[in-house]
Amino acid sequence: MPTRTFFHLPDEKQERLLEAARIEFSRAPLKDASIANIVKLAEIPRGSFYQYFENKEDLYFYYFDLLRQDSRRDMEQAIDKANGDLFKGFENYFSQMIRDTLVGVNSSFYRNLFMNMDYRASRRMIIDFAKTKKEQQCESKEEKHQHLAEQIDMELLKVKDVRELDLLIQLLMHAVFSTVVNGYKHLANDPEYSIELVVQDFRLKTSWLREGAMKQREGK
Repeated sequence: MPTRTFFHLPDEKQERLLEAARIEFSRAPLKDASIANIVKLAEIPRGSFYQYFENKEDLYFYYFDLLRQDSRRDMEQAIDKANGDLFKGFENYFSQMIRDTLVGVNSSFYRNLFMNMDYRASRRMIIDFAKTKKEQQCESKEEKHQHLAEQIDMELLKVKDVRELDLLIQLLMHAVFSTVVNGYKHLANDPEYSIELVVQDFRLKTSWLREGAMKQREGK
């Protein structure tokens, strides 16, 4: 998180630093990004950077959190619209999210994120359904999952408790991650590759999770 000093900066200076972060983290993945480039773009002394952020990772994940700050709300709305159906809610929300990630205004940033995904980044990608950021920090993992369970019609799922719900959500998120990574690979080989084919692949994966991929043998 940024220091208090950062939040005391004029809005224009905060925005200039965040725009510099967007440009640099869109140019290169986190491990290759340069603080020197960021401070040059932001037109601030290098020493000032460390008054605002501990390191480049601190800035990176703050910028990332800003991009996804509305994701919990949007996901909840998708589940509500699907009448509590977790699978339909996931399909509706992430089908659009995949389009935005691959070809939206922040697609270069997301490409570097997904193609260089580590554990810390993958955990931050998982939607947090806690009501507010302050509550997210205070709630335990079990409390957060209980809140999520209240958003979902659990009678539609073969899960016994919030622990099993967490396992199911992990599977669904892996379907999202793998779809986006494959989408970037397709686009690297063919810039005209259809985004709708990528979305179809995602929906196929979720249908296998929802209904199973095994055919029933006759007489069984």
